[in-house]
Amino acid sequence: MRSVVADVGGTNTRMAYAQGGVLVADTVKWFRNDDYPAFADVLDDFRQGAAVDRLCVAIAGPVMPGHVRLTNRDWSFDADQLGAALGGAAVRIINDLAAVGHALPYLSGDAVVPVVAGRAAPGGQALVVGLGTGFNVSVAHGSGVMLAEEGHTGLPIGVYRVLQAHLGDKAAAFETVEQVFAGAGLRALHRALGGAEMPSQQIVEQADETMAVYVQALAALCRDMTFQFMPLGGIYFNGGLARAVVGLPDTGKVLAAARVRDMFEGTLSDIPMWCVTDDAAALAGCAACLDQV
Repeated sequence: MRSVVADVGGTNTRMAYAQGGVLVADTVKWFRNDDYPAFADVLDDFRQGAAVDRLCVAIAGPVMPGHVRLTNRDWSFDADQLGAALGGAAVRIINDLAAVGHALPYLSGDAVVPVVAGRAAPGGQALVVGLGTGFNVSVAHGSGVMLAEEGHTGLPIGVYRVLQAHLGDKAAAFETVEQVFAGAGLRALHRALGGAEMPSQQIVEQADETMAVYVQALAALCRDMTFQFMPLGGIYFNGGLARAVVGLPDTGKVLAAARVRDMFEGTLSDIPMWCVTDDAAALAGCAACLDQV
């Protein structure tokens, strides 16, 4: 039985073969989405005519019954159509952050790095925070994962106050979580602070003032999400932007200083935070889900 897993973001798609609930070694490949008119074309390029019996696709967007559309690209997904195009393959479509949530129990020790030290509660649910082209979260508990579209929620007052302190009236332009914390949000924040237009990675590497404000705002957001999701199993940052941001020298200190204290018998003050460094984590989550297709 030949199984394929795919992780479709706004910028890139990753694909691999899977067997027995795990990825097949050395089969992960990257594709630039701009080079293809639709996901089906990426899939055809990957499999090169090989038969596929099962497919699990993680996409960066809300997964609803029936027609599914990528949040940051005009690509559509339909499980029945994909299955028919593959000659009757079983197809499952899941959210990309949910896929990372499913992967957490299977990630090796070197697939995550500590950002803030703490103590994870045994059996506690974990919060996955995705920072990349877009923004979203998922909550993993045992073998289950709760979906969310946190990026489209209104900006918490704590985050707004951080922006207002540095931007004044310009802070009103940032209305949702994604408008601050996704890649485009970081670039907008940099412009609002008087910076020139530049790629997100360059901002992270060169714009110290912008990144100080961004990290302060992220700390305020994490404090709010601690109450929303009670992640006693820890917070896991995921995505290209996340890996760049948490690698900054002061990020861990700022996030640790903003943790909730002296409430609920101190259980929220010791929540650990990690960064998922394995770029194939969502693929591993898809592989774990294949047995449920």
